[in-house]
Amino acid sequence: MEPPAPEKPGRFRERMRALADHPAVMRILFLSAFIEASLFPLPPDLVLVPLGLARPRRAFAGATACITGSVAGAVAGYMIGATLIADAGDRLIAMAGLGPSFDRVLALYAGNALTALLAAGFTAIPFSVFTIAAGFRHTVPFVTFIAGTMLGRGIRFYLLATALRAGGPFVRRLAGEHLAAFSVVALLLAALIIALLRIGR
Repeated sequence: MEPPAPEKPGRFRERMRALADHPAVMRILFLSAFIEASLFPLPPDLVLVPLGLARPRRAFAGATACITGSVAGAVAGYMIGATLIADAGDRLIAMAGLGPSFDRVLALYAGNALTALLAAGFTAIPFSVFTIAAGFRHTVPFVTFIAGTMLGRGIRFYLLATALRAGGPFVRRLAGEHLAAFSVVALLLAALIIALLRIGR
């Protein structure tokens, strides 16, 4: 029996286009953004980037789905934080291994809550930590939290959508028949930027 032939890059590109054209792609973006903002890191970028590369005209619609899901998830995360009783909450956070990150976010909120929320999308700390910490002991007033979340998430996802849309033919030509490798390189660059931001803080 002959081994299966390696998948051609062009086939991978077609799969990305199929994902971009899937009827549920906007719901997938919403759900992944909701989970990222309330429970654990599940970056919607993993779907938004291929969507923007395969169908640039849908990049802003995808970004809007991400923002909507992220804000809804942020409210859920805030409520989760608000229900944590002081001592029990501290123990649960420690058990989850989030103690250092949680304390760091609380310190950021003590400095300037709005600025912290605006910067949340560009740090190595999961956004769910920001949302839960905001609700914990009502660290951040709810109105400030919603305003900062909407603005911060809007900047984050619309910047990405703008890059995907404005890059147009150049980005698609650069990806070309090597979309798989291009996606991996893009994710590695994003990870490097996050690491540099973390070191610089």
